[in-house]
Amino acid sequence: MPCWEEWHLPESKAFPWFKSLRINGCAMLQGDMVNPVLMRIVFSSSNVSKVRKLEIEDLETSDKEMRLDGDRLSISGFECLVECAFKARIHHLTSLQQIHISYCSSVVSLGSNCLPKSLQMLKIDRCRQIELLQQQQKYDLVDLQIEYSCDSLTSLSLDAFPNLENLRIIGCSNLESVSMSEPPHAALQHLSIDRCDKFMSFPQEGLATPNLEALPRDMNTLLPNLESLDIRGSPNICRSPEADLPPNLKHLGVGNCEEQVRGLSWMGNLDNLTYLMIVGDGRESRIKSYPEVGSLPHLPSLITLELWFFNNLETLECNELLRLTSLQHLHIVRCDKLKNMEGEKLPPSLLLLQLDDCHSLGEDCKSKHQQIWSKISHIPTIKVDDRQIY
Repeated sequence: MPCWEEWHLPESKAFPWFKSLRINGCAMLQGDMVNPVLMRIVFSSSNVSKVRKLEIEDLETSDKEMRLDGDRLSISGFECLVECAFKARIHHLTSLQQIHISYCSSVVSLGSNCLPKSLQMLKIDRCRQIELLQQQQKYDLVDLQIEYSCDSLTSLSLDAFPNLENLRIIGCSNLESVSMSEPPHAALQHLSIDRCDKFMSFPQEGLATPNLEALPRDMNTLLPNLESLDIRGSPNICRSPEADLPPNLKHLGVGNCEEQVRGLSWMGNLDNLTYLMIVGDGRESRIKSYPEVGSLPHLPSLITLELWFFNNLETLECNELLRLTSLQHLHIVRCDKLKNMEGEKLPPSLLLLQLDDCHSLGEDCKSKHQQIWSKISHIPTIKVDDRQIY
């Protein structure tokens, strides 16, 4: 209907059997009239259980769309739709499992009781003005992701999300703390806080970013089931030997500062750790030999070790790595000056040695240089720059 200009919906209930709607090619229809009408249809309590699919796209620009498809709602670029959705009774959408909001530049408050209680995933991406207010009721949310959004957020309480398993916060510029009034948070398994320059504290004491001074003393009881943790870029952590990392950690990332990676005894013994990424300080790194004797803690279950960005590293110490008796995968990335291996040989348990952007050592591996080959020839698979050479 190319000449359709206005849409007026009476106050009485309309479209009692409404389930699917698609509007396309109506160039004269005014969007600022259509959107509130659609919100009234979709989020009215009489129809909410019936609507299963709704798509709205702006044909003039490809970055604006709204999609309601079964249990998933995504809104990108439509500020007015975000406002309508959360001012309307979106919490009546009891079948809704996932909400993804992106590229919303207007001020919208996500206040108490505005989300479906049964919601499983909420992602807010590049919405600087969205205000995530303190929630009064508890939700079933298991996955919360906030990326480059919510500039007004200074503290995030986890009290409203007792079932939260994955918390990912990136580029939340004014966030200072994450808190909970009744630890432990037994459900949390994956935690990532990145590029939050003002972040200073985690439940009761402290966690990672440049201002962090110490890890929580009782982290092993605060987060007993945490499996994944990334604490790179915090040089003071290694000076806090009383910190206890969660005992069930399986994945751990550390580094981006020399003080943290030179000696890892501050980590304690992590019996369940299977994956460890150690990131050097790039061109600023002064470490020439690694890992130093006695620098690794007891890691009996470690399967994968990755070393990244040790730009001035020249020598890999094999004898210290021999302490990793379960190690199967060793991945070394961007260590341009690495050319020597000292000690007996790499661990006999190794199944894969992978070198990427390690020119000197990579060439010696490919040419089976005698001093290098004697330390790695027992490894079944050797890859250099993603090509298998052995």
